[in-house]
Amino acid sequence: MNKKFLLMFIGLTLLPACALKVIPQPIDAGIINAADNSQQVTKGGIAITARVADAELSSYNLEGTVTAFAVQIDNQTSNEASFDTDSFLLLDDQARQYFPLTPEKVKEMLSKDSYYLIPYPYVGFYYLEDYEKSSFYNTYNSQLPYFYEVYPQDIYTKALQSGSIIPKAKVVGLVYFKIDLNGKKGVKLLVYKKGTAKSAVPDFVFPFKIE
Repeated sequence: MNKKFLLMFIGLTLLPACALKVIPQPIDAGIINAADNSQQVTKGGIAITARVADAELSSYNLEGTVTAFAVQIDNQTSNEASFDTDSFLLLDDQARQYFPLTPEKVKEMLSKDSYYLIPYPYVGFYYLEDYEKSSFYNTYNSQLPYFYEVYPQDIYTKALQSGSIIPKAKVVGLVYFKIDLNGKKGVKLLVYKKGTAKSAVPDFVFPFKIE
């Protein structure tokens, strides 16, 4: 069989990046930044900013779609503040609950061939030659589409780090969830301080509308 056809993806559904807009919904004590569709909420000296990351991670092996939320936690107090991966939950408009994924799980879900599947703006290449030509032209011609490439090391380096945040310090990173936002009307990102029971009211709530 011709090697060209070894790179063909059969039955792959690709979602245009421009198809969805995830917009923060106003809440008390929330400050919306329309430039990047983020919202900042400050409570008890802790300021958290959240938005949907610029690119979704898509896996062609039908494991599902991984959506990343960009989160910044700013500890403005004189005490340590602790957050970890378990501090986050996601609810969709049907009250379905999603637990965060570790970077290890995200990497496991992504195929080793994801180098040839560029998730932004969700373009799949049938032929290796097509990928090489596109990469060459995009390097030297800014008028052509830009393709966002996801490398395994980025999954780890861009993930939000767990642990204590010292006074007057902040952490920034991505929190991953296995969810396809296509077809959803909205989601809520729930954030709990370390030690807060999940049955309690979340310490921070970030509602988003999906258009």
